[in-house]
This record gives sequence, C-alpha cells and structure tokens, in this order.
Amino acid sequence: MQRRSPARRVRRGLLPGARSPRTATLVSLDAESAALRELREALSRAPREIPSKYFYDDAGSALFEQITRLPEYFPTATERALLEARAAALVESAGGRKLTDVVELGSGAASKTVALLDAALAAGGRPKYVAVDISAHALQRTKEILAAARPEIPVEHVLADYTQALQLPPKPAGGRRLVLFLGGTIGNDEDEAAVKFLSRVREHMEQDDLLLLGANLITDPAALHLAYNDPQGITAAFNRNVLRNVNSFVRSNFDAEKFAHYAPYVVEKQRIEMWLVAREAMDVDLGRLGSTLRLARGEGIRTEISRRFTREQVLRMIDSAGFTPERWIESPDARFGLALGVARTSLRGI
Repeated sequence: MQRRSPARRVRRGLLPGARSPRTATLVSLDAESAALRELREALSRAPREIPSKYFYDDAGSALFEQITRLPEYFPTATERALLEARAAALVESAGGRKLTDVVELGSGAASKTVALLDAALAAGGRPKYVAVDISAHALQRTKEILAAARPEIPVEHVLADYTQALQLPPKPAGGRRLVLFLGGTIGNDEDEAAVKFLSRVREHMEQDDLLLLGANLITDPAALHLAYNDPQGITAAFNRNVLRNVNSFVRSNFDAEKFAHYAPYVVEKQRIEMWLVAREAMDVDLGRLGSTLRLARGEGIRTEISRRFTREQVLRMIDSAGFTPERWIESPDARFGLALGVARTSLRGI
C-alpha cells in the first residue's frame, strides 16, 4: 500500500463524468486505449489483478491519508521521522543551495516533504517543488499544506499517471534536480519492472541530478500483518474502493461489498499481498472491457504487492537503473531505508 519519454500536461480525465472521482489523466485517446488494454490483461491473467494505481481516486487518496494516521500503520511515521532527522544531510548531499527543484512522484499530501524543503531553505536555496500525482485530491492537499506551511516555496502540480509517459517542467539551467520516490512505493513492482521504471525516471534527469528512494525493509511479520489488517477496517475500505474506481472508468458492475479484504505476509517472497476475495459466486459485467468476469466463491483478485527489501537489494536496484549509490540512511528500528543515488550517463542493467 504505497504511492509512479515525455508527455504533455493532462487535459482530459481518465474517468468519465463530471462527478466521477478523478484519477490518472490522459495524453490522448491512445493512452485511454492502453489503459483499457492494461486493465483487461490484468483481469485475465493468473492470478487476476487490478493495477494498484487504481487505489488512488479522490476517495482512495482520502482513505489512504487516514491509514497513514493509524497506530498500526508504521511505515509513514517511520519514514517521516527519518526524513526529519536526516534532511539537512540529504540536502547537503544533493547540492545544498544549488538544489533548484524537488520533484516528487506520487506526492500524496506532501506532508513528509516539508522537512527536505526546510533544509533547502536553511542551506540558502529556494527550490521549486513539483508534485506529481494520479489524484486531484492529493494535489489539492499538497497545495493547501505547502501554502500554509511554506508559502515562499514555488509549487507546480502535474496531475498524471507517472507509470506512463510523463512530462516534467524544465529544470533551471545549471541547477540540480532531486527526484523523490518515497513511501516504499517501489515495492509495488518486481525487480525488472522497478528497474525499468527508475530508468524512465532517469530520462528526466541530467548527470549528477539525484534520486531519493524510500524502501520498506524486512521486519517482523506480525507487525506487518497488523499494519495491513487494521481492526478499524480502514485498509479494507481502501482495498474495496479500487472496485468502485474501476467501475467508474470501465462502467463495470463490481459490487465491492461482496468482496472480503485479505492481506497476508508471504514470507518466502518477502512481501505483503492485498487481495479481494469473492464472498459468493458471481458474474461481473466488465463494461468497456467487453467481457464478463466469472468468479467462484473464494476466488481472489490481487490488488497490490508490497515488497520488503534488504539494503543490498535496494542499492543494487538503483545502480541497475543508472544511479550511483551515494548515501544510505536507515531508521533506528531497521524498518525503513532511504537510498540517495546520483544519476550517471550509463546503465548497467539488472
């Protein structure tokens, strides 16, 4: 449960209807066709899947904010504390006052990023903050938080699905860019897909720009289970909401209340898997996908993987994507790590 070659700034919402929750935006009708094809293929494979980006319509983003405040859900608080404690050192490594823009992919409400912006201001810089998110709700929260907390920081928003083609604002000449990919979101992909994604991010960076990657580390399975199975049921509501978002996009007729939330920690794969399990047999009209999905009672749809890593795995990943590891910072409880990598000209491959 985390928060993803150039494209134009979005003009058209992926979801139809003025009152529909907004999610990823489109560059063209070709992009919409690609999104439909991606979803059709995901629901046809074994196991059946829904891409985790569909969590983050406006309702899903609001639910995720609630999750991050739960006592059981420790990743957000752990990462925030680590950023607050080490922000000055990270900004110094990123060039201090030479840092001209901070780009955050999957910005959410940007609440963890304020510490880095503060450190940049303290170093004598005044970087522009570029928030990229699939959710209009999250971008609005970013605007509100930063306008109140740091009005001197210029902010630019990009409403987009950053797993697809993306255009970022140009970097000032001679400046240095820091790209943030926080929250452990890199754990939503297997190694090959993760390296490909980070390599695409590298295309938006010049040599010596920097990437700051946040990653969840292997920890106590019982604590992980509780983090994704809170007794308040907020994570379950967040998980089921993905079906409502899919309904809005493809005009399907999933009944979210007929699915149970299931989120085990798979020890041998070092990851949480989130599933929606059918409480009864059903046929689901998939609308614009042009087919019917037949589910037996107890059959599941996987909505997310959330991997846990070792330090070595994280550093190898960024190195393979074209970033030379510069600094590694780990939380005192060894549950979360931050890897700072410097963009270089050549890729090594995984």
